[in-house]
Amino acid sequence: MPAELELKLAIDASDVEAFIRLTETLGWQVHSHQRLNNTYFDTPDQALKRERVALRVRQAGERWIQTLKTAGVVDSTGISRRGEWEWDLPGCSLDKVLVAEYLPASLDLEQLAPLFTTDFHRTTWMVTEQGTSIEVALDRGAIRGANRELPISEVELELKNGDANHLVQLADKLKEHISLRVDTGSKAQRAQALIDGGL
Repeated sequence: MPAELELKLAIDASDVEAFIRLTETLGWQVHSHQRLNNTYFDTPDQALKRERVALRVRQAGERWIQTLKTAGVVDSTGISRRGEWEWDLPGCSLDKVLVAEYLPASLDLEQLAPLFTTDFHRTTWMVTEQGTSIEVALDRGAIRGANRELPISEVELELKNGDANHLVQLADKLKEHISLRVDTGSKAQRAQALIDGGL
């Protein structure tokens, strides 16, 4: 099963500029700037939520990507491990056939419909040390659902290859300069709480 290992850190909006200056001080080179528009899908009775699965279609520039993620297992350091599958799409429409084999047979795929959106600007840096590569992403934007909105302001450290312990080491290094807090909730989980009235 494809796996994603990441450490998510909340950052106050007032600290974002200081974080960007820190990356320059550390000699990091910006890898990419992207606007990411994401639509998440579920059935009217939220069958995917019950299965602890997130299904989205993302627009990244000219590219459309469909992603299915299972619930993350978070260890004591805050590192999340979860299954993840991605497919390129020709356009913005959800391809239900691609995910059929990964979902319960009892789920009516025809009931899948947009539930909420997460739209944000992402700046990334690739950090390679001691044979380990980590993508550092700064996300700023908003979650929208049920006519409500939440801000997105977070830093994600995703292991591309090497030792997962380096995720924690890099987070500790950043925390020496910037106020960052481990946040084990995904954007989809926060959005779900928003539409359920929990936020």
